[in-house]
Amino acid sequence: MRTWTSATEIARLLLMRRVIWPLPREHELWRYRVLGAIIPDLDHVVAEQLQNLPTPAKPILPLDMRPALLAGVAIVERAGPEMLRMLRGHMMGDNRARFSDAAENMIAQAGTLRASRQMQLI
Repeated sequence: MRTWTSATEIARLLLMRRVIWPLPREHELWRYRVLGAIIPDLDHVVAEQLQNLPTPAKPILPLDMRPALLAGVAIVERAGPEMLRMLRGHMMGDNRARFSDAAENMIAQAGTLRASRQMQLI
């Protein structure tokens, strides 16, 4: 079934690092991903298991973490482009710029897909 964007692209965005407030100790910043903004308990689970979450470049998760990523992708896909704009607020610095660029490309493509669907109905 075709949706407004690629599930793979959503997954890559959800695996980007994010900033939380208050800032944790410096050596703990690697733990926090955008996915944790959607599934709040994920940050605590990762901290307890002391697992390194994958990066967008290498998005291979341990088996026990995959359902969380799939749920996050489904939530964003269902909520639509507006959720990507909301998640941008969890980013900072270079990651915010990369996230914004990728999200805006996805949103722009979603707009063209929706327009073409409307034309097909006429």
